[in-house]
Amino acid sequence: MSPTSQHTVVPYGVAIQSAIAEGQLPQMKALLAKRDPKHDEPKDLKAAYEKLAKEVARLEQH
Repeated sequence: MSPTSQHTVVPYGVAIQSAIAEGQLPQMKALLAKRDPKHDEPKDLKAAYEKLAKEVARLEQH
């Protein structure tokens, strides 16, 4: 496998993981608001957004 064909990290994925890890509800909501449901997302980014939405829902219940 060549170095150029390795998995790349999506910048938004890093921001999502950071916001979740730090428990930053306003930042999590801002990231969700930027999501474009019409845009085709890579599978890992889609999974990160789904995790983010679940965490927002969990935090809002408290």
